[in-house]
Amino acid sequence: MKTLLAVTAHPDDESFIFGGALAVHTRAGGKAGLLCLTDGQVGRTGGLCAQAELGRVRREELRRAAKVLGIPHLFTPGLMDGGLDALTDDGGARIVGEYAVRFGADVLLSFGPDGASGHADHKAAYRWTVAAAGSRRVYVMSWPLGVEMPRKTTPLPPTAAVDVSSLGDLMHRAFLEHKTQQDHLERHTQVLKALAGKEYYHRVQPPVAPGEPVEWGVG
Repeated sequence: MKTLLAVTAHPDDESFIFGGALAVHTRAGGKAGLLCLTDGQVGRTGGLCAQAELGRVRREELRRAAKVLGIPHLFTPGLMDGGLDALTDDGGARIVGEYAVRFGADVLLSFGPDGASGHADHKAAYRWTVAAAGSRRVYVMSWPLGVEMPRKTTPLPPTAAVDVSSLGDLMHRAFLEHKTQQDHLERHTQVLKALAGKEYYHRVQPPVAPGEPVEWGVG
């Protein structure tokens, strides 16, 4: 089976999407990992810690969420939340590429060019992932036309879908481990409801040929 590596920007991104595909792949006997570029240091504290402690706290929240999802391989380089644009894309791609090589990834997952929510860090994760891909397959987050998502951005059209309905409430339970981020619980619930037991992706590498059917699974 292929080795999957999801490249996200912040702790909790994996509990909105990506985590389902990684969990399904792991349960099927595959190897899956998560590279979270920042520790979410400038996000909400939820009143649970001092701002200066937030990065450490959120890193631990991410570790617990990954455990819930059954993702055994977690990489956290600790880049600055909200500051990925301060790095050059060449520098960012080198970071992603080094982890992809170290992990032996065949397939990379990340945000699309719209960043899903328009967040600059999400957009940087997309650019760096595509630039670092080499010959690897790359799938980026998507959702079908007409699906109502909390943030009004326009993704690339889905060309692959992963059925994550067998996971039950696993993604919800993973998000609950992000205790500092429970202000986002309503948005998280809206996303999972809109996706209705599936995760959708657009394959950007290799490009999808005209008329090629939707893939079930990524890889």
